[in-house]
Amino acid sequence: MKWTTVVLVVAALFCSDARAVVSLAGTRLVFDGRFSEATIDVGNPGNAPVLIQSWLKDARGDQAASDDLPFVLTPPLAQLPAQGRQTLRVLYQGVGMPADRESLLHLYVLEVPRRSQARQQLNIAVRQRINVFYRPAGLAGDPAEAAQSLAWQMDAPDHAMVKVRNPSPFHVSLHQLAINEIEIAEDLMLEPFSAHSLRIPETLAQGVKDGNLSFKALTDYGGLRDFCAPFQAGTPFNARLRPSGAQSSIRKC
Repeated sequence: MKWTTVVLVVAALFCSDARAVVSLAGTRLVFDGRFSEATIDVGNPGNAPVLIQSWLKDARGDQAASDDLPFVLTPPLAQLPAQGRQTLRVLYQGVGMPADRESLLHLYVLEVPRRSQARQQLNIAVRQRINVFYRPAGLAGDPAEAAQSLAWQMDAPDHAMVKVRNPSPFHVSLHQLAINEIEIAEDLMLEPFSAHSLRIPETLAQGVKDGNLSFKALTDYGGLRDFCAPFQAGTPFNARLRPSGAQSSIRKC
């Protein structure tokens, strides 16, 4: 998932310089531990040069700065010519990260606003953030199959909760999670070896003893794959990939 934050640097009545923001070549970056580095391109679609600042942070509360992580991001500062591109390189020092599971980092790219000679101006700094997944070499399983390995269960007593457990060493990003085509969560990221409970809306929970669960799972390349599964309250189940060409109807699950 990609996040973009707009920061107002100098507020005024008018904006004298409207221009396109820099663009990242992907919405996520997977650092394969078999290799010494991972790269992503930043492009400048505008007609003037821009200055960008880039850094990494630990996703757990964004408390750790780049200097506290066993990674190097280069270049931290770069000027992109008009219509130009810059490759950002992420390098791992080789120690300091868990070897039995993926780790999640955040990559930030800030477009530093240019100064304007106009007396009344609005300078806007655009900060973009994407997820970086460090994937150690030798992890068991296939990340493409992680969504199908999720263990689901509808809470039997009151049918008000649905529980999900991720037994894999990979992060699983879900979108448009729904029961009987009624959305219960727009986005959900499950960390490796974690469990999560979702409360079902009261109007849906009443009498939901069985039905169909559906969701979309994000791939390494930023694409979405459709999954679905019939369920009965109290019985564990796994979702499966929706057959190619099938409609979104719960009857096709």
